[in-house]
Parts: sequence; structure tokens; C-alpha cells
Amino acid sequence: MMENKPRVLIVDDVSSNIHMLMSMLKENYILSAATNGAKALELATKHPKPDIILLDILMPEMDGYEVLTKLRDNKSTINIPVVFITSIEDESQLKIKADDFICKPFSKNIIMEKIDKNLKLGMKKENRDYSKGLDIMKDEIKKTILVIDDSPENIQVMIEVLKVNYTVSVATSGKKALDILSSGLEPDLILLDVIMPGMDGYELCEILKENPDYKSIPIIFVTILENEQDIVRGFELGAVDYVVKPIEPIVLNARIKTHLRLKDFQDKLIEDIKQKDELLLNQSKMAVLGEMFENITHQWKQPLSSISVSTSGIKVEKEHEILTDDRLMNFIDSIDLSVKHLTQTIDDFKSFVVNDTKQHKFNLKDIVNKTIKLLQIKFKSENILIETQLDDVEITNYQNDLIQVLMNILSNAFEALFQKPGEKQITINLFVEDKFVCIEIRDNAGGISDGCIDKIFEKYFTTKKEKEGSGVGLYMSKQIIDERLNGKIEACNKGNGACFKIYLPL
Repeated sequence: MMENKPRVLIVDDVSSNIHMLMSMLKENYILSAATNGAKALELATKHPKPDIILLDILMPEMDGYEVLTKLRDNKSTINIPVVFITSIEDESQLKIKADDFICKPFSKNIIMEKIDKNLKLGMKKENRDYSKGLDIMKDEIKKTILVIDDSPENIQVMIEVLKVNYTVSVATSGKKALDILSSGLEPDLILLDVIMPGMDGYELCEILKENPDYKSIPIIFVTILENEQDIVRGFELGAVDYVVKPIEPIVLNARIKTHLRLKDFQDKLIEDIKQKDELLLNQSKMAVLGEMFENITHQWKQPLSSISVSTSGIKVEKEHEILTDDRLMNFIDSIDLSVKHLTQTIDDFKSFVVNDTKQHKFNLKDIVNKTIKLLQIKFKSENILIETQLDDVEITNYQNDLIQVLMNILSNAFEALFQKPGEKQITINLFVEDKFVCIEIRDNAGGISDGCIDKIFEKYFTTKKEKEGSGVGLYMSKQIIDERLNGKIEACNKGNGACFKIYLPL
């Protein structure tokens, strides 16, 4: 099985960077590494050659630009995709363009997305010519257009119009189109006839726009219908444009070109947003790690003090020759208990640091109690009482992501209760509701103001003073729940405080 994995060559003069990348990628790829340009060029030509190269730019003696130029000048390595690893944020600042670049700091998801994207493009690189290290296309990689029409005459006309500039695939019915798409075709645009037997264009368009795999593909209706009602219906279903039969080649080409360009802009924007959200997610997790580490250091004070007392006691009593076997065993038992406590806190911390790459079955009650334990010192310092009513419910999901969300919400509750006079209380309920399990977290800090409650999950929105909060904690919590945990989160006021409800599928 291992031999079927793509081969990735990592080139970086900093060993820690190589180890970090290897740790991220080892499950999905066959990895090799070079710490200088000369070794990279040797490994790139050695059989079996890498399928893709991750290349640092700033290296002594031979930098990444020179390595890339030599790779492009060598016929045996000319088609290997190269992705720069760089601190440069703007691609226009690069002296020579590689196939892609990744800006530091980066995450595992961003790295893997870039690798997979460029591996696919690498299969089409026979048409590329790299002259003097510059990525110049001899023939532009053709976009793919799927033509769906039940009329052979119409299909032939559109193929003749499009075949020079595009790769054209054809389906003669809605069902055949769905079969082609499900078999792996990824068209850049769809030309869809409206009037077809069985499944008409409107019905097929609706099906495609409801499927997350296809909904972003631009659809242009090809129709003989020109009345306003039919045109509006197509737009309401998600089409981006329409052309009228008989086909006018100039008009068809112009509209296709426009919508493919818009699609490229949209894809770039979506990718930029995903990368920025990934960085925000990592920043949010680092903030949670910092909070956990702070609490762990507080939790360690007591057991470390106990160990110190026990070892001092053993030493003093031994020096005064009064150390009995019973006293020694008592000291050892005390040390053993303290060590177990230290080990448990380390295990809790370590299990959160490791990324969840797979979903696991776990008891939600245990996860809630574990999160409370990680923050208990902080809450005790402010005399905040935490009351729980937790059902035993098992689910399969990403438990570390859930811990991160719970810590964000509980930390916000702590800040709302900080220095509040009188009784301070957080109530956590866990119960099953329909096909979901609900985690309800309430405080008695006065609630969320009416002007803020509808914006509470927006990016960068915060009710804290300037420099006290980034406004990404709850935003990222919602992103994690929606996209990773497949659930939903709601905020409201209940009683005399704020209430957050997390719904997760059973």
C-alpha cells in the first residue's frame, strides 16, 4: 500500500522545519528530505523520482530560486511540480515563480491542499515549457466544459465552437450527466439544455446546486425560451447566464470566457479565505493551549510541593536515624500519588495537542468533565461555582475540536464573571434532544446585550475593550462546530446570564 502513496521531497536547511513537515505529512505520503540545494537536485533525479517538491527559498550556497532554475533546465525533472515554502506573502514579490507557494506560518490542512492540487496539475504538465526558470505555458491547460443536450445536432454545433479552446465532455440526458459527474469528471463549466425528456434542465440544475460537490460549477442554460419568467426561473435555481438557440459562436465564447474568469476569481478568493480561516483556527488553538498550560502550571504546584516535602522528610529523618520502614513507605506513597497526578495532567495536555485526524467514539460527559478539570484552578481563583447535570451520551466525532470549543465558551464565561460581585455560577447541562445531543452552558453574568447577540459569532466582533480580545474565539468555535463537528451552535439570554447551546449529531 505504501508504494501507492505520492512521493514528496522536502528541501530546507533548517532541520526543525523538515521534522515538522514530516510529522504533518508522514501518514499520507512517502517522504524524503534534503538540507541543501545540491542534495535536492541529486534526489530529484534519483529513481524513484519525487512526485512533488516542497522547496525553501532562503538557503545558503544555493537558494531555492537557483534550485528551481536547475530543475526546469533538466529534462528529467522539468515536469515535477515545485511549491515554494516562503515567508513572502505576495506572489508578485517572488523573483521566479514556482508552481505554487505556501506562506509561513502554515498548517497541515493548507500544506495537504496545496500538495494534492499541484499533484493533479502535475499530471497535465507535459504541455509546459520552463525557460530560464520561468513558468510559461506553451499551450494553456484547457478548461473542461460539460455539454448536456438531448439533440445530436446541437451537441455537434457546440463541440465545433468549443473544441479549439476547451476540453469538451458530452451527456445526452440529465441522468447521464449525473453518472458522468459521479464517475469523477470535474468540469469547469456546464452548458445545460433546458428542454429535455425525462429530467429537464431546471430539475437537473436544482439537483446540482443542492450537491456541495457540484454547486460551485457555473451553469449556463442553452434555451429557445426567451420569456422573462423562464429566464428568471433559471437564475433563481442558480444558473449564472443563458444563451439562446440557435447558437451564436461569438456570444457563446464570450459568455463562457467571462464566467470561467469569474470562477477563477471566486476559487482564488475561497482559497484565500480558507487559508486565513485555517491560520485563525491555529491561532485560536494556540490561545487555548496557552490557557491550558497556565492552568497545568498551577495544578503542578501542590504535587511538586508534596514531592519536595516528602523527599526532604526522608533526608532529614534518615540523617537523624529516625526513618522507619512505615514512614518511608508513607513518603513513597505520597510521592507516587503526586507523580500520578502530574502524569495525568500531562496526558490530558498531550491528548489535546495531537491533532484529531480521525473521528473517535467518546463519552460526552467525560469530555465536559475533562474540560472543566483543565480550567478548575482558574475558576477556583475567582470563586466561580460550576454545576453540572450530565447524561451519559456516547458519540463519534473529533473530541479535541469539541474541547477547544468548550474551553472558548467557558473562558468567555469566566471573563464575564471576573470581579463580578456576589454569587458567580456556571451551569452545564448535557441531554439528548431529538436526533441531537445538546450541551447547554449558562452563566449568571448578566447576559449579552441586545445589540450584540446577533453579531456574537461574526469574525472579529468582540465586546471586550481594545487589545483585550481578538473577536475570533466564538467565530472559530462556530466554524469548528459547523464544518468539523457537523453540528450547530446558538446563543441567547436565559435568566440572568448568557446561554450557549451546542447541538451535535448522535
